[in-house]
Amino acid sequence: MVAPGTRFTLAVLPMEANDFRAKREAVRILIETAREYVSIRQVYLDRGFYQVHVVAELERLEVDYLVRVRPSKGMKDRLSAGAETVVDEYLMQRKRKPTATVAVTVFAVPHRSSEDEYVWFVTNLAIEASSARAYATAFRRRWGIETSYRQIGDFLPRTSSPTFSVRLFYFLFAVTLYNLWILANILISDGPVPTKPPLSTKIFRTFVLSTDYG
Repeated sequence: MVAPGTRFTLAVLPMEANDFRAKREAVRILIETAREYVSIRQVYLDRGFYQVHVVAELERLEVDYLVRVRPSKGMKDRLSAGAETVVDEYLMQRKRKPTATVAVTVFAVPHRSSEDEYVWFVTNLAIEASSARAYATAFRRRWGIETSYRQIGDFLPRTSSPTFSVRLFYFLFAVTLYNLWILANILISDGPVPTKPPLSTKIFRTFVLSTDYG
């Protein structure tokens, strides 16, 4: 869940495969689980989920979404010389079995730091050229997930065990501590958590380790 200061991890789903079927099922389970706890405004997915069957599942689940795109030559050809943005209708399709097609909106905005490069997305939102940058900026909030991964790592016990169940337990335990840390910062702040949480992961770990649970 990406919200300022409240980046809770609502669900963890181990994946045994990386094909479109596994990703489609993962998206379905995670969205259905998230809906038990929060009202979903928009779903942000990175380029690894840019597959027609995954996007079709988002449509079936009736959620608003932004998915980062690996642009095809056909997409790039839509850019005119010196264009600030491009917004166009686009048909995602897979011609091999199992076939699928999804009508989406594709849009691109200039990359923030790489000159002459663009960042591409597909969406089901009603986007105009004038609002494309704002939606791209909103998508950058997804990087809060990457930050949360690093912070979860602050609670992750070290292990050399190759056993999957052991490593999975350690990760789930770390996620639980991470969520408790987020909650503690919300309670301390008595409102929106500032950009720099008042309670660091280091201090929280010290508190947890020193607590007598006997």
